[in-house]
Amino acid sequence: MVTIKDIARSSRLSIATVSRILNKKGNYSKETEKKVLRIAKDFGYIANLTARSLKTGLTRTIGIVLNDFYLQQYPSLISSVFDVLRTHDFSLEIILNSNLNECSRLLSEGRFDGLLITDINDEPGGLRELTERAGDLVFLGGDIEREDVNLVEIDYFQGGYLATKHLINLGHTDILFIEDDTNLFFTQEIKRGYLFSLDENGIQYKEPLIIRGDTSSPTAREITGFNAVKRNFRETSFSAVLATDDKIAYGALKAVSEEGLKVPGNLSVIGFGNMSPSEYIVPRLSSVEIPISQMGELGAEILLNNITRKDSIIKRVKLKIQMIDRESLSSKPA
Repeated sequence: MVTIKDIARSSRLSIATVSRILNKKGNYSKETEKKVLRIAKDFGYIANLTARSLKTGLTRTIGIVLNDFYLQQYPSLISSVFDVLRTHDFSLEIILNSNLNECSRLLSEGRFDGLLITDINDEPGGLRELTERAGDLVFLGGDIEREDVNLVEIDYFQGGYLATKHLINLGHTDILFIEDDTNLFFTQEIKRGYLFSLDENGIQYKEPLIIRGDTSSPTAREITGFNAVKRNFRETSFSAVLATDDKIAYGALKAVSEEGLKVPGNLSVIGFGNMSPSEYIVPRLSSVEIPISQMGELGAEILLNNITRKDSIIKRVKLKIQMIDRESLSSKPA
């Protein structure tokens, strides 16, 4: 097996210099780095991660615990975390559809230096047991009431509130609210903002205007939006749609078109997520931009600081959203 000594001998450099370059620590010139990395590649050198772990006490592996929703809808969360970890020579492992008790087990096994945990509901005693285990944690969203854990979250309540308020300011009082999976915390928060804004403006919410989504298939969100508008055109009066996901809004736009109506002439539509197609469909969809990538980056940075610098100060950050007003909104038709 090729060792650092072999590379040092071939490059005519000290073992200490080669070690610094391969471990990305200390000072060295770019020219020397290129030379060492070229020789290491030619020799087929593979770092002995087990030995490094024994020496540093680190596995240099982070786990990110998430559900199918984030994997399908927001892969940018994973890529933003990966980019931060890669610059610090850490790897990332995805853990799907786990729970807090399972997270406790993973930490106790020592496979990970820390965990990033997204939007997981707390089982009885699960969070308490998890925080008492050795290991570093950062929660990315979720209903986390404890103040002694790191949390980076997005103000979805503000998003629901501001989107609804914007529609009300345009004269809309009957707003069809189409929600995603009701078990997801962010859906609950958007709905809470919607209801709060209605109440603040003296508008009584109407149960028929709240439509629960179907998440049973990859295209279920578009179908939810399409069916919600199609059916309720005939059963309920409304002049605007607030969807908790851009894909739901896409389905709503298609239904409006099939009815021979226009957006925003006959109906205003707002989505959530500001996905890339929203900029290019016709009409261009107004949407609430969610800082998913920023949440991933900040969470990863907090976790790495905890691990590598022994930073024990609890961080709790709430990221703000932004309304992106495009072509799918107008005042309520007379």
